Amino acid sequence: MSNSNSIDLATVMSSAVHDMKNSLSIILNNLDSLDKEATLSQQGHYALKQLHDEGMRLNNSFVQLLSLYRIENKQYFLNIDSHNVFDCLEDVVLGNESNLEQHQLTTEFECNDALDWFFDKALLSGILNTILNNTCRYAQNKILLSACIDQSQLIISVSDDGPGYPDNMLAADNASQSAIDFQSGNTGLGLYFARVVAELHQNKQQHGHIQISNHGINGGGKFSICLP
Repeated sequence: MSNSNSIDLATVMSSAVHDMKNSLSIILNNLDSLDKEATLSQQGHYALKQLHDEGMRLNNSFVQLLSLYRIENKQYFLNIDSHNVFDCLEDVVLGNESNLEQHQLTTEFECNDALDWFFDKALLSGILNTILNNTCRYAQNKILLSACIDQSQLIISVSDDGPGYPDNMLAADNASQSAIDFQSGNTGLGLYFARVVAELHQNKQQHGHIQISNHGINGGGKFSICLP
């Protein structure tokens, strides 16, 4: 049988995700315009912000899927350069400002504002955006973003004061693999994407990696990405 008409499912899915992402961008832009122009009650504005934040979660997932496809097909090349770590963390928080306000969460930083490191800023920011967005759903009052150098690696962590990661996620080889949880809807995409991106960062035969634990604020969740 000829395979001339066979379908490359990965390519079709990538194209479909790209189209969905474009449609979602239009929806998000219209939500922003409506929130600014419409005369709504406080509850109405709150509902619009919820829709916007959930839309951003979808957008982050679409970006991750497209990035994974390009990485898998050797179509993405790392853009490693020197960046200020504190500025990167601050930009991520500013991008999630409405979500943090909606959940009445405060953020704190533990990072030397002169700390610079080499990494792909677009990919790292994408990871941190997803982690911070998800953390907003579980934190009680506070989120801590920290960065330091340990054993010649940059370690960036996002910690919260929520209930922490469930046992099944912690048991999955410390985030090296994440099973799909159909009951909660957790696909593990965010952690998988973070692990792939971390491992792409290499220096002197060292590879980046991620860690999750319940050593956050008062036993809350803590996500860390380590880059050589």
